[in-house]
Amino acid sequence: MVPEDNHQTEGSFKTRIRSFGARLKHSPLFRTRRRAIVTLLLGIPLVLCMGSWLFGFVAFADAASLVELKGVVQTRREDETQWEPAHLNQLLWRKHRVRTGTGSNAKLRFFDVSTVDLEEETELSIAQLSKRRGGNGIDVVLKVWLGKTAVRAVRFVDPSSSFRVDTPTASTVVRGARFTMQVDEDGTTQIDLQEGSAEIQINGDVVVLVMGERITLDPDGLYEIEQVFEPDDQLVAEKITAAWESPGDDFQPELTENDVNQFLAAMSRQPDFFLDDTQIWFVDGEARAATTVVDPVRFDLSAAVSFQVVDGKVKPRIRAIAAGVALPVPGAVLNPTLNLVLGQLEDYLDQAYRFVEFENIQIEDGYIIVTGHKQPDAPANQ
Repeated sequence: MVPEDNHQTEGSFKTRIRSFGARLKHSPLFRTRRRAIVTLLLGIPLVLCMGSWLFGFVAFADAASLVELKGVVQTRREDETQWEPAHLNQLLWRKHRVRTGTGSNAKLRFFDVSTVDLEEETELSIAQLSKRRGGNGIDVVLKVWLGKTAVRAVRFVDPSSSFRVDTPTASTVVRGARFTMQVDEDGTTQIDLQEGSAEIQINGDVVVLVMGERITLDPDGLYEIEQVFEPDDQLVAEKITAAWESPGDDFQPELTENDVNQFLAAMSRQPDFFLDDTQIWFVDGEARAATTVVDPVRFDLSAAVSFQVVDGKVKPRIRAIAAGVALPVPGAVLNPTLNLVLGQLEDYLDQAYRFVEFENIQIEDGYIIVTGHKQPDAPANQ
């Protein structure tokens, strides 16, 4: 017999999902055609990552790889003094240091998905690169000594995992984010957060940075935060509308990670939203979705999904799925809720097929392209 408090929690969670679904249905973005198509592009990866309650067990190599380089790029061990020319696909381990010369750049890849781009005259070292608990817990700690880097940290599943970038003046800790970091010779640091959220540790204090914010720190640890942009949920709608209204029968919207994650960030700011820090990342051939459910219990979800199109309909294929659970999650809460969410998604997909016969879904690093044909008998003015 299920305890009464579990029944109450389950009812509360289902009520939240129904309430949120109702708000979506009555918002301008999610009316009929656009609602159906947006849900198809965003909802499948997000909801599929809620479809299993397993602890992930993935074996990762604890080395970074140098996947791109241009010009003068050098590496050395921390306990050595001689710099050596770097080579493509070189593996870098803990206590390795890499630097770029004038007019040069390089890209490091971590655990197959996360990347750090080094612009010219930049120096970075790998302080920590490890996995824990059977491959679930991941720790990446880098230090940027000088120059400019662009970090794309794809969120890990395990709640204890982290991706940290230190500078001479601060530490930036993320669990999934995209940001740029500029470190000057005197230690002045500027961080621009394009996606996700970050905790900046400054002289024992913690400052939370959210999407669209910039922080500038001086060598003494004094800092200033400014808003560079607000997450815009209309970027997705505008691109889908433009693709639909283009001449001819072809339908081909292209969405970037930033478009999608700005949409998700804007949605998460709605009152009573039961998800937090929801992100979708596009890597070659698949979409990776991650979110944190905050009510009725807090836990993390992640999925890797690829797509096929069969007879004009989209067929998702789950390549990997896992949940990092901080507290036990009662099955009496989760299973009925999942059935409700998945049923609602199927309804949206059926509506999408009234408007578009899909031909292909192409996922490249950082963006997704959907191609199809507008249905000649699609309802007008919707």
